[in-house]
Amino acid sequence: MLDVFRKASKTWVVKLLFALLTLSFVVWGVGDVVRGGGGRGPAIEVGKTSIPAAEVMAEFKREVERLQPLFGGKLTSEEARKMGILDRTIDSLIARTLVDEAARSAGLTANDDVTLRRIAANPAFRNQLGQFDREIFRQRLGRVGFNEDSFMKSERLGMIRGQMAETLTAGIAAPTIMVEPLLRWREERRVAETLLVRDDSVPLPPTPEAAELEAYYTGNTSRFMAPEYRALTVLLLRPTDVAGNVEIDEMMVREAYQARLEEFNTPERRHVTQIVLDSQAAVAKASDLVGQGKGLDVIAKTLDSPIIDLGSVERRDLPDGLAEVAFRLGAGATGQPIKTELGWHVVKVEQIQPGRQRPWTEVKGQIEQDLRREKALDGLAELANKVEDALGGGATLEEAAKRHDLKIVKLAQVDAQGRGPNGKPVADLPKSDQFLDVAFHTDPNTESPLTEVPNNGYFLLRVDGVTQPAPKPLAEVKAEVQAALQAERRHDQARAKAEKLAERLKAGESMAAVAQSAGLKVETTKPFSRESTEGNAIPPQLAAELFRQQPGGIALGALQTGTLVARLASVVAFDPNANPAVTEAARRRVSQAVANDITDQYLSALNTTFGVKVDRPQLTREE
Repeated sequence: MLDVFRKASKTWVVKLLFALLTLSFVVWGVGDVVRGGGGRGPAIEVGKTSIPAAEVMAEFKREVERLQPLFGGKLTSEEARKMGILDRTIDSLIARTLVDEAARSAGLTANDDVTLRRIAANPAFRNQLGQFDREIFRQRLGRVGFNEDSFMKSERLGMIRGQMAETLTAGIAAPTIMVEPLLRWREERRVAETLLVRDDSVPLPPTPEAAELEAYYTGNTSRFMAPEYRALTVLLLRPTDVAGNVEIDEMMVREAYQARLEEFNTPERRHVTQIVLDSQAAVAKASDLVGQGKGLDVIAKTLDSPIIDLGSVERRDLPDGLAEVAFRLGAGATGQPIKTELGWHVVKVEQIQPGRQRPWTEVKGQIEQDLRREKALDGLAELANKVEDALGGGATLEEAAKRHDLKIVKLAQVDAQGRGPNGKPVADLPKSDQFLDVAFHTDPNTESPLTEVPNNGYFLLRVDGVTQPAPKPLAEVKAEVQAALQAERRHDQARAKAEKLAERLKAGESMAAVAQSAGLKVETTKPFSRESTEGNAIPPQLAAELFRQQPGGIALGALQTGTLVARLASVVAFDPNANPAVTEAARRRVSQAVANDITDQYLSALNTTFGVKVDRPQLTREE
């Protein structure tokens, strides 16, 4: 039971709920599109449902793409497989397909009217006025490869799965006798008084003898290792290599200006507020009030209608009809009621930000620069093809560089962080996040693929040699070894001093007296828990030891700068009745854990009933 909180997020029910979310929130780029299997047998069979490998791998790819931001955009499919993401994808597909099979067996269906209402209620498909917008709906579906039929199908399946999950776990609540003991244990807090014996409070030990240094170095060689270094020959293709061949005349710049007019046009924007009316009587009253020169605030108050702030909008942001009125009125003016497909509106223009067209004379320098760069990149792509052809014909990097008058860079030694043996960054490294990754994933004496540096050209490299990681010679790191040994001995002496202070405390001396005699300051911690010491200087190991002590108990803990002597000052018990929010949250978590266990058992039973087969060799072969 003590692991119930940590285990709650790792079971089948979470995978099932994740599958439901996958179906419901298409706007985050996740879909459930069925693809063909390419003529092979199914990769997964669940009851009468066959899932082709292409569908499994498509979902796996989407999951990898979803996780890319967490890995700096460098998560490869192979790395994702090793992390178990493919297995998680397979489990998710199996879980939701088992539920689908059970739903079909039970004859469950989703009503189309209910499905449509659910889609219309999705905020992702609403416009600025809060109304369902079919065009936005179509655009967002198209962005993730859906059409209306396939999305309707996925929504119906999602509703049925939701009904199954709710039916299975509805009403499950953990009893108080289960929740409260766990909660009292978990939420208990403790407070300690501490003394910090800093390492620098004891004298620095004398310089070690040569034999002591050598023995310490031999026993700790892993702390004094030189990293792997690689010798590289790098061929660079930069925009400057073709810039001299780029010719731009005034006619080209003018044509580009005309083609990009919209880019240099800042459209007029207006800050618009409105009220929306739902009856002819209200429309007539509003019309009279506008005719009397009354402002929108008076009209809204008279008709008891809320003012909706549309913010700063362009003409294209508003529906037809409403846009004409809003962009005809002067600043501060309120217009007569206007009807659109969304109802009757009374609008007021709060503020006008005029539009502006940047003239040719202002932007011609920027356009010319953009054209030069664009044509240079085009020429660079052609040059890259010629270089690849030369290398494919058997030319070396040096020969290809000479043939096309390109720059070769030789790097004698560089490590995976871009540093040389002196620990400083190596000069002349291409400005690319991929360079070092390519360099350290290319086999020795082979050439890498031609790799693009976004907006800055290409590079291609050859690994000329590899220096394996090895201990640095003692003579080279003697000062470092000496400092480490002296620091370790100093820490041991400070700990011995702390242990003596702890013995005095155990013998009954007060914390204040011990602190005064040692010239130290007593600090009192904030209340800390078993699992977190956030906001406290107390280390986790010391916190764990203090939770094994009774008030007055003494314990020691190591810090980077010294040793902490702690005395347990008090125990802060948790009262479930005095903390209803925390108690209710805990009850929900435990109830969810119980529901998870039931769902695990249900899915296991469905597995036995319908049967599951997974062709893992086929999925292993898929790219």
